[in-house]
Amino acid sequence: MTFVQRVVDFFSFSTRPVTVLTLATYAVILIASIWIHEGNPHVPQKPSKQLGLDLDAAWNDLQHITTFPHPYNSHANDVVRAYILGRVKAMGKRRESFFHISDDHISNGTYAAGQLIYFEGNNVLVKIDGSDDDADQKGGVLVSAHFDSVSTAPGATDNGMGAATTLSLIDYFAKNQPRRNIIFNLNNGEEDWLNGAHAFLEHPWASLVSVFLNLEGAGNGGRPLLFRTSSTGVTKAFRAVRSPHGTVLSADAFKRRVIRSGTDFEVYNKAGMKGLDLAFYRNRARYHTKYDSVPALEGKGSLWAMMSAGLRATQALDAANDGSEGGGQPVYFDLFGATMVVLEQNTMFILNVVALAVGPAVVAALLVFLRQKRKLVWSTEGWIRFPLASIVAAASTIGLANLYSKFSTYIVYSSSYSVLASLLITFYLVLYAILRTLNWYRPPSGGQPAQRAIVFLQTYFFWWSLLIFDTVVLKVLQVGGLYFIAFYHAGTLAALVISLLEMLWVVKGESATSINGDEHAEEEPRRSGPFGDDEDEIQEEAEASEPTERSSLLPKHADRDEWVIEDHRLATPLWGIEFLLAAGFPIILATQIALLLLTSTSQTLSDGNNPLSVYLMIAISSVLIILPLAPFIHKIHRIFSLVLVFILIITVAYNMLAFPFSMSSPLKVYFQQTVNLDANATEPHSLVELVAVQGYLDRYVVPSTPSGQDAINKGQLTCGPTVGKRVGLWSCRYPGPPPNVAPISANDIGTEFGSSAVKPDLITFNATRLTANTGKITVKGRNTRSCRLYFDDPIKAAHVKGGNDRVQPGYVVPEDGVKEVRLWSRTWDKEFEVLVEWDGKVKKQKVTGRVACEWAEMREGRIPALEEVLGFSPMWTAVTKLEDGLVEAYKKFEM
Repeated sequence: MTFVQRVVDFFSFSTRPVTVLTLATYAVILIASIWIHEGNPHVPQKPSKQLGLDLDAAWNDLQHITTFPHPYNSHANDVVRAYILGRVKAMGKRRESFFHISDDHISNGTYAAGQLIYFEGNNVLVKIDGSDDDADQKGGVLVSAHFDSVSTAPGATDNGMGAATTLSLIDYFAKNQPRRNIIFNLNNGEEDWLNGAHAFLEHPWASLVSVFLNLEGAGNGGRPLLFRTSSTGVTKAFRAVRSPHGTVLSADAFKRRVIRSGTDFEVYNKAGMKGLDLAFYRNRARYHTKYDSVPALEGKGSLWAMMSAGLRATQALDAANDGSEGGGQPVYFDLFGATMVVLEQNTMFILNVVALAVGPAVVAALLVFLRQKRKLVWSTEGWIRFPLASIVAAASTIGLANLYSKFSTYIVYSSSYSVLASLLITFYLVLYAILRTLNWYRPPSGGQPAQRAIVFLQTYFFWWSLLIFDTVVLKVLQVGGLYFIAFYHAGTLAALVISLLEMLWVVKGESATSINGDEHAEEEPRRSGPFGDDEDEIQEEAEASEPTERSSLLPKHADRDEWVIEDHRLATPLWGIEFLLAAGFPIILATQIALLLLTSTSQTLSDGNNPLSVYLMIAISSVLIILPLAPFIHKIHRIFSLVLVFILIITVAYNMLAFPFSMSSPLKVYFQQTVNLDANATEPHSLVELVAVQGYLDRYVVPSTPSGQDAINKGQLTCGPTVGKRVGLWSCRYPGPPPNVAPISANDIGTEFGSSAVKPDLITFNATRLTANTGKITVKGRNTRSCRLYFDDPIKAAHVKGGNDRVQPGYVVPEDGVKEVRLWSRTWDKEFEVLVEWDGKVKKQKVTGRVACEWAEMREGRIPALEEVLGFSPMWTAVTKLEDGLVEAYKKFEM
C-alpha cells in the first residue's frame, strides 16, 4: 500500500476517522464556547491600554455608590446622589463652555402603567455640547443609567456599575469633546416603575435626543449583554465594541415576558428614541439581594467590560450621521464574542424566501440529473431510519426534561450544566442506538454514500419546513430569534448537494468481483451484534491483510450487492466536508444559544417562571446541538457511547437527588410587611408576607423564623398561591413584630401603639367628597416620600397639586380606570393633595379605599421582622423585596 493510499484509508468514512473528527469538532466548539461564556473579561493593567478611561477612578466610584442599599425612598439615596453630583461638578470645572449640569429638582410626571403614578424626579443630568457646527440640528446621544438600588441590595450590578460607567464616560467626553451633543442621565427611581426615565421625558433636554445607550443590570457580574435594541441602525453601532455579546433571542424574550424585568429602555423607546439596552444578566439568583455587592464581583473585569463597551458604543452613536439610518428591526448575534452579525429583518426575510425557492430547485435538478446518469442508487430501504430515530430520541430527551420539571423541579437552578449534559447525552445515545442497530441489522443497499444522502435529504426537508415557519414568524410577528434555522438550512443544503454529487463516482460492485473485474478471493466478514465488532473494523482488517489500490471503502456481504466509490481517493474528503458544512457553524450557533438560555433562564424559577418551559428550552437546545451528527453517528466508536452511558447515569442520579439551592445559588425569598393602623386589639395589626417557591418556603423558611414558628404553633399561618404579584410562587403570611420606621422624638413618648413602636400618627390623611363624581384626598407619611391611594372601585383620573396637568403620551389611563395611585415626592414628609374623579354615570353613595405609605430603608432596629428573616433563614436563601416598600402601613377612608 502506498503512502497516499494509507493517508486516504486513514481519512476514510470508517469508525476511527469519524470518531476523531466528531470528538475534535464538538470538543473545540464546546470548550471554546464555555470558556468565552464563563470567562472573566480581560482587564488591561496599563492605563495606556484603557482607551482613555480611568478604571481605578470608576472602581472608587462604584465603592462609594454601593456602600449601602440606597433605594429612592431612603436617606442613603440622598448620600449617593450628593456624591454623584459632586463628581460631575468636579469634572465640569474649566470646561464650562461646553459642559452643562442640570441638578433637576423640577421635572415631574404623571403616567399610567397598570396604576396611575405621580413622580417628582431629582435626576443628575450632564450635557456636553458637540464640536460640529450643526450639532444642535443633529439628534443628540443619550447615555442613561440609574443610580438607585433596591432596598435589599447594595446594587453593585444593578446598577452601580452602570452609574460608575456613566461617570467615567462623562469624564472621557469632557476631555474628548464629541461631534454630537451627548446627554448623560444619571437617573433616580428606576427600581420603582422606571420613574427616573419618565421624569427625564419632562426635561427640556429630552427633546434633543434621537439615539440612546441604556446601561443596566439584571443579574450579577459577568459580561454585559445587548439585551435589546430599537433598530438595525443603532445595532450596527454595537459592532464597534471589541468583545460584543448579544443575540436577538433576548429581545424576543422581553417581548414575550419570558424575562420578568423592566429597564429604562422601554420608556425611551416608547418616546420615539432609538437605542441599545446593555445589561448584565448572569447569576440572577443574586439579583436584588445582599450578594449584589462589590466583593461578589470578584474583580474589576465586569466593570471594565461595561466601561469599554459603553465607550465604543457611544463613540459609534456619536459618529453616526443620523440615528434613523437602518430603521428596521434587526436580527443580530455575536460569534465567540469576536464580532457581531447584524441583518435587518426585511433582509433576512428576503434571504429566507430566496433560500426556500432555490434550495428545492437545486435538489430537484440534481436528482433528475443523477437519475439520467443512472447514478441514483437509492432503494426503498433506509428511509424510515432517521425519522424514527430522531423522533424517539427527541421524545426521550423531552421526557427526561419533563421528569426533571416534575420530580426535581429546581435542580437546574444550581446545576444547569449537569442538566444540559444529561439531556445532550440522552438524545445522542438514543439516536446512536437506533441508527447503529438498524445499520447493522440491514446495511443500506446503496452503500454509505446513499445512506448519508438519504439522511441529508430528510434533514433538509425538516429544516426547509422550519424555515417556512421562521419566515412567517419573522414577517408577521417580527420575531428574529429563530435565525439559526436559516443557517441549519443552508448547511444541510450544502452537505446534501455534495452528498448527491458523490454518487457520480459510485458503481455497483459484486460480492466476489472487484470493480474493474479483477477477481480475487474475499472471505465473507463475520458479523456480530450492533455494538460488538463493527463492519468498519472488519473491513480495515481485510484491507490491512490484502491491500490493493482498488480496495473498496465499504464492506461487502455475500447476500447483497453494494455500491462503492469508483475512485478510492475521492471518498476521502467528501464525508468530512459534508460533516463540517452540516454540523460546524450550526453547532456553534446552537451551543451559544444553549449557554445563553441556560444562564439567563435557569434561575428565573424563583421569579415564578414555569419550570417546564425552562427545561424544554434546554432540551430543544440539546436536540439542535446533536441533530447535525445524524448522518455520521452510526460510525462513532462504541467505546465513546459506553462512556456516555456511565456519565448519563451519574448526572441523572445527581440531578434527581441533589439539593437544588446553595449559598452561591440561593433561593430568593420575597419580603413585605403590612401594618393596619385601624386594627383593634383583637386582630393582628402587623402581618409579614414571605413569597418563594412552594415546598421550600413553608417547609424550611417560615418555620426557621421565631415569629413564623410561633404562628404555626398558634394556627395563625396562612399560605397559598400568589395573586397579582409574583404569579407562580407561594405566599405565606403571619403576624410579625411591628416596625419602627419613623424616628422617635420627644413628642412620641407615651404614644406607642399598644406595646409596639408603631405610632398612630404614622400616616395622617383627610378624604373629602367635592361633587357627585370628584373628591379630594390629602395624605402624609412620616419619614417617607412614597404614599399610595387604593380604591375599591376604579377612578378615571387623578391630579396631584403641583404636578403636571397632563398624563404622559402613551401612558394614558385605560377606559376602565385604575384602582391605585402611587405618589412619589423628592422631599421628605410631604403632604400630597390629590383630586380624584370617577365615572359620573355611576351613582356612588360612598367611595371607599385605603391610604397607605411605604418605607424602604434597611436600618438596624427599624424593621425587626425583616431582621428576623435575614438572621434565621437557611443559608441557601437570600431575601429580596416584594414591593417598592419593605413596609406598608395603611388606613381606610370613606367619602
